[in-house]
Amino acid sequence: MIGLFGLNHKSAPIEIREKFVFCEEDIKRFVPLLKAKGILGAIVVSTCNRTEIYFELKDKHSADFDLIGNTLIEYRKVASEVKAHFYQMKNEDTVKHLFRVVSGLDSMALGEYQIVGQIKDAFNISQSHQHCTSVLYKLFNEALKTGKEIRTNTALNKGAVSISYVGVELAGRKLQNLCSHPVLVVGAGQTSELTMLNLLKKDCTEFTVVNRTQEKACELAEKYQCKVANFDQLEELLVSNDIVITSTASKKPLFTEDMVRQAMVERNNEPLFFIDLSVPRNVAVAVGEIENVHVYDIDALNEVIEDNLERRKGEITHAELIIEESVAEFSQWHSIQVLVPTFQNISSRFQEVNKTMLDGYLKNQKEDDHEKAVAYGEIITKKFIGLMIENVKSVTNNGRQEEYISMLNKLFEFN
Repeated sequence: MIGLFGLNHKSAPIEIREKFVFCEEDIKRFVPLLKAKGILGAIVVSTCNRTEIYFELKDKHSADFDLIGNTLIEYRKVASEVKAHFYQMKNEDTVKHLFRVVSGLDSMALGEYQIVGQIKDAFNISQSHQHCTSVLYKLFNEALKTGKEIRTNTALNKGAVSISYVGVELAGRKLQNLCSHPVLVVGAGQTSELTMLNLLKKDCTEFTVVNRTQEKACELAEKYQCKVANFDQLEELLVSNDIVITSTASKKPLFTEDMVRQAMVERNNEPLFFIDLSVPRNVAVAVGEIENVHVYDIDALNEVIEDNLERRKGEITHAELIIEESVAEFSQWHSIQVLVPTFQNISSRFQEVNKTMLDGYLKNQKEDDHEKAVAYGEIITKKFIGLMIENVKSVTNNGRQEEYISMLNKLFEFN
């Protein structure tokens, strides 16, 4: 059975999502806890908008989602009530959900491409730590293939936006003459680089980049001809910049209430805007309560995203049709995997009968006839094996009606 246990921006607010962000080290420690309790393998997808655990169980029908939920709650040491924010799916529902995620249909910013890299990262981490089963391997490969087909054959990604684009667009809506305001970009990852590209498109030229690893900040600064500063200058940089767009993997707030209050004194209480694209959040919640300080986290981006969604709704139907076809193909493959032991049983039994009968027959035949008899026996055996396998597929609806499988296996338990 393939299953999914997860939460996303639709089921949980940021204050819940940020409790369940997983880095590679977390995945390395957490998945073995699940495997010790009977899970065959798992892939953990963790982004700013979702944490989803895709897993495989030996039993196709049953899944103890409480086992997974309780293990996760215990690992994160949070109250059990947060489980109400999680959704759970199995088999075809899981497959369809993943295909929609990879295609950008389930993203906050419809059609955004960054999710593809995040899915690939999760997939690679699982493989590198031997957490990926052959079924999960096939599932994620097919999901990535489907996502590529949708982006190639539909216009879903035409005019698609990234979270960084939305963040810059929101800043433009909140501030007149965006290009006249100095901007501080905190972080030097992909989201930060996309943020800088979008700032340039808005004719912003006065921005500074800061990163914990100075070398990466210098690379971005050189590439986009902007200023670079040291990470320990954050507080003084709040005085000279009107907008702060932050996207880092920090697990603790980089901007505290005391830091911002002190900066506002030095700014003579001039308005300061934070666009926090991080999960967990980089800006402490209390900062938003300071006079003339405006904080927008990732959940505040919806007003921009809704406009973008309206423009491309027509492409969703086309994408969904491609997904339905891909889900059906994968589900048929997955169902037939249940029949593989039965196919092997049929093949080995017919091969045994053929060998036993041939051994008895050849004892009384001339040696010149042996080769012909063996060849004929192989042809008949392969023919019957093929016919039986096709019949088994038909009777069990390609493995979906598992109640017949044990009976069929017993039919071939002869000596």
